[in-house]
Amino acid sequence: MSDTYLQLRSIRFRGPKAEAELNFQSGVNVICGASDTGKSFLADSIDFMLGGSALKEIPERAKYDQLNLSLAAIGNEDFKLQRSMSGGNFQLFDLSEGSDAEPTTLKQKHAHDKTDNLSGYLLDKIGLLGKRILRSKAKGATQSLSFRNLARLVIVQEGEIQQTGSPFWSGQYTTKTSEIATAKLLLTGIDDSSVVPDADQSPDNTRQIALIDELLSDLQTEIEDLGEDREELEEQLERLEGSIESRREELSASQKALDELVGKRRELFEQKQEASDRLDEISDLLARFRLLAEHYDVDLKRLTAIQESGSMFAHVEQVACPLCGADPDAQHLDETCDGDVEAVVAAATAEIEKIQRLQSELDSTVADLTAESEDLSEFLKSVEAGYDALNEAIQESVGPDVTEVRASFSALVEERSSAQKAADLFARYDKLVARRTGLLEGGDDPETTSSEVTTGIPESVAHAFSSKVSEILKAWHFPGECHVYYEKDSSDFVIDGKRRSSLGQGLRAITHAAVSIALLEYCQSNGLSHPGFVVLDSPLLAYYKPEGDEEIALRGTDLKERFYDYLIEHHGEGSQVIVIENQHPPERIKEQVALTVFTGNPNTGRYGLL
Repeated sequence: MSDTYLQLRSIRFRGPKAEAELNFQSGVNVICGASDTGKSFLADSIDFMLGGSALKEIPERAKYDQLNLSLAAIGNEDFKLQRSMSGGNFQLFDLSEGSDAEPTTLKQKHAHDKTDNLSGYLLDKIGLLGKRILRSKAKGATQSLSFRNLARLVIVQEGEIQQTGSPFWSGQYTTKTSEIATAKLLLTGIDDSSVVPDADQSPDNTRQIALIDELLSDLQTEIEDLGEDREELEEQLERLEGSIESRREELSASQKALDELVGKRRELFEQKQEASDRLDEISDLLARFRLLAEHYDVDLKRLTAIQESGSMFAHVEQVACPLCGADPDAQHLDETCDGDVEAVVAAATAEIEKIQRLQSELDSTVADLTAESEDLSEFLKSVEAGYDALNEAIQESVGPDVTEVRASFSALVEERSSAQKAADLFARYDKLVARRTGLLEGGDDPETTSSEVTTGIPESVAHAFSSKVSEILKAWHFPGECHVYYEKDSSDFVIDGKRRSSLGQGLRAITHAAVSIALLEYCQSNGLSHPGFVVLDSPLLAYYKPEGDEEIALRGTDLKERFYDYLIEHHGEGSQVIVIENQHPPERIKEQVALTVFTGNPNTGRYGLL
């Protein structure tokens, strides 16, 4: 095994008149943004540069003819791969030798135990060169491990991440044996080189029995450490199921009562807010009406002055004309003057009457608003009192009751999970004993007379790996108890008693992502070979394309935040996860990831990949 893992550093599209580049860093990388901006094409391009046969056709790629992919071999030299976008062989540049280094040609086609091809070169970097995997159970035939066998496990494209089959199997029956064998190789570090084809298909019972004896010994130790009797354990599980069901009903009733109170409190809050907003509106109106009343007073005084002065001029004594300045002897009252004093007085009088009517209407409106304000103030006091009472009841009585019942329910579920794990140990022990008995009697399997080579992931490894998947799902706050085990027949995982294939496409995407991340972490923590990075296209599909009530309800949880928190915590400099998503990650973690946003807007930020 090699301690070398690979990480992507950049991908560059080049053409005669155009160039586009996207950089990657160690740790968590997030590429997100609008649809149809090249996010899925990015995953396809990475796959193409790691040996894929053809690149997806999109209009935007027409102006580019060459692709470059730079990689870092952790603990070794960095290198760059160059390839025509039409396909074919690769050019290899050793970046440790500088930009003037002559490239080396790597063949596209894989050749066993040779490094003159891309697959062999990459396998050599991660310590898997020369490995063989099973191709046919019936014939015991093997094939050379290619990097393409690994690529689909680490570059999970959108169509694959939501598929109904196993994350380890593409769904093609002709390749199932080799694909499961590849997963087994990564999880155990053991290939199938020792399998003898055709001529001698007899099982190596001695080696298998020795392995089973070792597993039985480990299981026996675990069972003894439990100190549990099988019958008592089964009875305990039955009692726990009954208690959990009873407590679930109690929790449902308490939660319903809490929800009703919270709903009433929300209604009171809305009423309080509405009344408060109306009081603010009335206050603003009264302030404006006071200004209007002042304007009316000023206008009345001005018009009254005009009325009085005009009346004095026309009816009391003769004085110089206030309009044209003519002396009394020079005034021509029967002729038209520049101003008609009596007309002006009449107009002023009419305007005074109009303003007085408006003042009366304004006074009435102000009185109505004042009365409404007083009524609202009283109503607001009543609503606030009711709101405070409900809030106190929620905080001091109903809320704590629900919290207590929920904690009790969770404790029972946790206890059941522990009891179930203990019961699983007995079941696994029985299965291994039956297997050992069959081998001692000369058969390959107590349930079949077939001479096929035994395949699949060893149960102890499958159990340990399933526990890792369960740990990740729990950390992400995936709904349910997250009890996970690997079902050998379907090569898929069963979560809380339900197969992944029966989940909605969004939940399948999330659980597929959990398996891919678990595979990377399991290999790293056990010193096993792995490409060293994972590319996930649309793992959080349930958040923007929910399918069914369960996925719609998922939107209201914090799974998305926990998903990113977990990746940031567990994948730093020595690891790399690239997440391709439509939705942006939570604002608070944007500084902790290498974030690239495709805006889909040519006038803002980066439009897209190309």
